[in-house]
Parts: sequence; structure tokens; C-alpha cells
Amino acid sequence: MSKLLNKGQVLLIFLLYLYLPLFSQDSLMNSLDSSKVYFFYNNFEKQGPGFLKEIDTLITNIEKYDPLTKPNNYYAALGNTGLASVDMVYKPYLTSGFNFGIHSFDKYLFHNDSIKYYWVGRPYTQLFYIMGSKKEQNLHVDHSQNVASWFNIGLYFRYVNSPGYYINQKADDKNFVLKTRFQTRNYRYMVLANYIHNKVQVEENGGIKYDSVFEQNIITSRDGIEVNLTGAHNRLKENSFYVKQLFKISGKESLKPADTIKPGKTHKISPGVISYSILLSKFTYLYEDNFKDSSFYHFTFDTVNPSYDSTYIYKVENQISWTNADNTKDQLLTFNFALKYLYVENSIDSVRKIYNQLIPYGKVAFSISRKLKLDFYADYITGNSYVGDYNLTGKLSFNTKFGNLKYKVTSALQEAGRFYNYYSSNHFKWENNFRKQSFFINTFEYNYKNLQAGVKLINIGSFVYLDTLAIPAQLDNGMNIFNAYVRKLFNVGNWSFDTRIIYQNASNSGAIRLPELIGNLSVYYTKDLFKQAAILQTGIDAFYNTSYYGYSYMPATKSFYIQNEKEVGDYIYANVFLNLQIKRARLFLKYHNLGFLFKDFSYFTVPSYPMQDGGFRFGISWMFYD
Repeated sequence: MSKLLNKGQVLLIFLLYLYLPLFSQDSLMNSLDSSKVYFFYNNFEKQGPGFLKEIDTLITNIEKYDPLTKPNNYYAALGNTGLASVDMVYKPYLTSGFNFGIHSFDKYLFHNDSIKYYWVGRPYTQLFYIMGSKKEQNLHVDHSQNVASWFNIGLYFRYVNSPGYYINQKADDKNFVLKTRFQTRNYRYMVLANYIHNKVQVEENGGIKYDSVFEQNIITSRDGIEVNLTGAHNRLKENSFYVKQLFKISGKESLKPADTIKPGKTHKISPGVISYSILLSKFTYLYEDNFKDSSFYHFTFDTVNPSYDSTYIYKVENQISWTNADNTKDQLLTFNFALKYLYVENSIDSVRKIYNQLIPYGKVAFSISRKLKLDFYADYITGNSYVGDYNLTGKLSFNTKFGNLKYKVTSALQEAGRFYNYYSSNHFKWENNFRKQSFFINTFEYNYKNLQAGVKLINIGSFVYLDTLAIPAQLDNGMNIFNAYVRKLFNVGNWSFDTRIIYQNASNSGAIRLPELIGNLSVYYTKDLFKQAAILQTGIDAFYNTSYYGYSYMPATKSFYIQNEKEVGDYIYANVFLNLQIKRARLFLKYHNLGFLFKDFSYFTVPSYPMQDGGFRFGISWMFYD
């Protein structure tokens, strides 16, 4: 299987040329605004007429280039771009099938379901370059073009290089995706394909030895502060190859975007689209440590040789589906039925386990009226593992002139990830047989113009977590989590006030740690210049969360765990920024962490990992579309 992955790019090119004689010329953009750039995701055939999205060309939030700081993202992190992180807002990770269980680097990885396929009439390129203090550099290159009217290719490259402020804190992350789309002249048959390469190399210092040295600013040179680990590294590497073929059953309809969307709903059931996809992937986790600092760990089983802990995951995913969703019109009844087969090999320090899973799932949506819509989703796991896991979801949407209301209820039964049940390394070993976790989630949402609000009630049974020794444990009793949020954007002339507030509470703080209150306020002034030839925006962005016993981080397992020794939070993390847009070029200059200027050295989101000191960031995003 690894040989297949190594030859992924060659196979992709071969498939493309194999199909070349089958297609003829046609214009891709004859039904769209040729001055705009559109994109869609690999599940577009299930989304109906609104599957195409326009790229974001706004100047607002361009300074939030780090995935952890995007709007509505609130993460506790290790004080440097590209390192591990954990969400401050609890979101159950509900998945269908095999789940290894470590997700601390997910925000810095490319994922197949979030790859953008562009729909363009002319070559499109976007360059994004960021420079920061301590030689931090970020480079994004996104390109898409039509080789022929029926054949589009694209690539997206992202590079993060951040040496960090402290000893052994460097992050070096590289992500690359090569993608393509081609279709017949009548758009009845289409192929999507991509090759993804993720490579994350980070140094792990285990945090600073004494938080008081930082808090009292005893040593002003950050690379002079002692850290717990000086020779530890984590490496994550993924290579995946994906191909999806789609065929429109009816010859009267196509997969092409329509010139216009037919008003209202149709009672006629479309024959729809059948699709088949295959995903091959290889994922590697590797932790190395020369163990000169082995006192950091409670256990070191091999005290002679350096730590070299490896985990490998090989996955083959085959999926066939049928949906009646139509890209040209809405329907009173839409459905999607699919069958997924998963073959997974997981090796942890030479101990291998094989998973075979057959997963049927389906979704049905009823448009009861123009204002009322009802959706149902279900999946069920069969095979030799995770048997009996399921997800059941129902959603009711009600749209009125006074706003949109949504109610969603989810019931799920999930086995804990493989990592929690079995793990073997130089510092941690366990073998568990945990009960399945149950989830019952009620979600209420309300949206009206620039107002969004919601409430989420989560009940979890047999919750699995990492205790104060960073070892998996399971609750005997159930646990409840309450989450409420509100976001309001006020526009007064050229001024904007964007306010976001989150309140949350967990009935068992011994198993999960959440700040009770999170607040985010952005105030900015936007002005057109030179007869709208340029746009200037300047403002301040502030983030705050109440103090709580936040998670500690364990480098050897790349995971966050419960600690009861240090509270973090109760600090206003503020940035000032200046954004400028000149035609298709967008620039920003930002000074982050204003508290640093006032000598308030309490900016931790994870114990022993201070956030970055104050400093400037400069970035430029330039879009070429001609």
C-alpha cells in the first residue's frame, strides 16, 4: 500500500491522460460572472443549487492569518505558530469509522473534505506572505487554471517556519495539495482528484521550567530561560491520494452550475447523481527524544537508548453514493444514500491491528414549505471493530422575515479512539477496554442580519479523557455541558463593532476544562480612498477568557491532559492593526499582544507555555486573475 502512495502523483497524471480523448471543448464560465472566482468542495453534488461559493476578497480579518485565530476560533496553544493546540470551546469529535484520537495538530493539516476546487475562466493565483518577529515566515501559494475547457488543475502550497522565542520551540510545517477536475462536454460525467502532502516538524521543549522566571521577568532574554526538554521532536507526515467519479443519471440535466435557479420547489424527483470515490492515505507519527532530560517524564522504560516512538496508519476508503440533489433547482424531497468501506492498518511500535468496517449512511431532507425544512441523517458501523457505533441527527429550519431559527438534535454512540484504548511508547504504556461513549446534543440557533445567537446542551455518558498523569480514564457517571453564545456586528458610519461572547459550564470539571466566559471584541474604522481605488482599515482586536485550570500538554503523546496546579486566563490579549487594499493587493501591519508593553507577563493559555511577546507582523496578499 505504501508503494501505491509513493506513486500517487504518477498515477494521477496517468489517469488524466487516459481520459483525454473522451472530452471536447466547452466554455466553463458561460453561466457565471467571468470577473469572479468560485470554488466548491468534493461533496458539491449533494448541496443543490448553492454549491458554488465566491472566494473572500474582503480586507476584514486579513491580519488573522494563523488558523487558530480565524473568526470564531478560540484555541489554547503553546506560544508559537504551528505547534499543538486545543479548543477552548468543547466540540465533540463525532466521526464515522476508525479514529486514532489525536487531533492537536489538525488546524495545521490539509484535509480532503476541505480542499477547494476552483471554477475559473482565467488563470487564478493568490500569493500570501507574512513576516514576523524572531524570523517567523508564512508563505501561501494558491493557483488554479484551465488547461482546456474541460480540464482544470490547481495547487495549494502552505509553509510555516517559526523558530519561536524559547529554546527548542521551532515549528516547520509544510502542506501541499495538487488537485484537478475534468468533465465531459455536457457535464454529465466528472472526475475530481487530489494528492495531499502534510508534513509537520516541531521541536518540543515541554514548557519552561519555572513559570515565575517569566512572570517576574527575571530573565528578559527568552532563549535564556530554562526549558524542560532540549532534544525532543515531534514529526507528523501524511500522504494521501483521492479520486472521485460522478455520473448524472438523467441526460437532461448536468453537473454544471445553472444560468438561473428555477424559483420555488419542484415535486418531480430527479434521478440524481451516482458517485464512487477512493481514498488512499498513509499517516506517520514520530516522537524522538535523546532523554537527557528524562526527569520530565514519570516513566522511562528504556533508559539506555533514545526515545523513538512511532505510529503508522494506512487507510483505504471506498465509497459509493447516490443522491437526487440537483444543481439547477431545489426540490421538495432530497436524499443521499451511501455505503463506505474502510480498511485500516494501525501499527504502534510494531504492534499492528487491522480494521475492516462497512458503514451505511444516509440523509433525507424535506422542504415542507418555503419557510420550513426538515433534515435527517444516520450512519451505523459494522465490521470487525467499532461495531454498533452510530450517529443520528435531526434538524428543523424555520426561515422568516424576523430571522432564521434552527433546532438540531444529535444522538451518538462512539468508541474512544485507538490511542485511548492502546498505546505503547518509551514513556507511556496502556491497554484499556473502555465502554462506548454516548452523546446527546440539543442545539438552538438564531440568525438575523448581523446577529447570531445559540444555545447548546450536551450530555455525555462514559466520557473518556486524559487524567492528571496524562493517562486515559473514564467517568462512571454522565456529564452535562452548557454552551451559549451571541455575536453582533454593529456598523455606525465607517465604524464597525464586532462583539462575540461565549458562556459555557461543565458539570464535571475533573474530566473537562473550559473557561466559563470567552469574549472577543473587534473595533475598526474602514474608509475608501482615492475614489474607491483603495480601502484603508485600522482598529483593535481584543480577546479575553476567565481564569481556569487549563489543560497541560504532553509532548510524548501530542495530547492535552487535566492539571490542577496553575490557573491560566484573566488576561486581555489585544492586537492593533492597519489593513490596506489597493485593487487586488491586500496588506496588513499588526502589533500583537499590547499587554507586553505594560509589563503584564501573565499571558498563558497552557501552563508553562507563555504566549508570544509583543511584536510586529507584516503580510501581503496579492491575487492575480487574468
